[in-house]
Amino acid sequence: MKLGTLELISETFDAALANTSSPQFAAKASSIRTQVEPLYKKAFKNFIIMKIIKFWSGSIVTESTLFFSPNGPNVNATQVKNTLLDGLKNLTFTVDPNSINVTQTLGNSMPPVIASSLSVIWMSLLSLLLSVALHF
Repeated sequence: MKLGTLELISETFDAALANTSSPQFAAKASSIRTQVEPLYKKAFKNFIIMKIIKFWSGSIVTESTLFFSPNGPNVNATQVKNTLLDGLKNLTFTVDPNSINVTQTLGNSMPPVIASSLSVIWMSLLSLLLSVALHF
């Protein structure tokens, strides 16, 4: 699911935040994730991780994606937005509540590394089963 955008107000945009490889990007992303992820972990048992995609100017606008395990209840965009809105008072940075945009994406909600690892495991098991079946 995509937590499309949110705007951090009362903060000035640093051009280094536009570079996803910069220490400033890493520090800001870590700061946001450290505070926002617990909100989702508490609200949704199948929450996995929040990935910060990019920052851009307009105070500091943040684009991120939230990953949920498919082995849990379905989570919709309204629940994700309301969870963040309810937790705003607990954050050490200020978010403009009107800037929160959540879009629900379809498809695999697992991080790509986990999804590809599971695919490799399933393909290996399938190959092993076919090999055993051919020998009987």
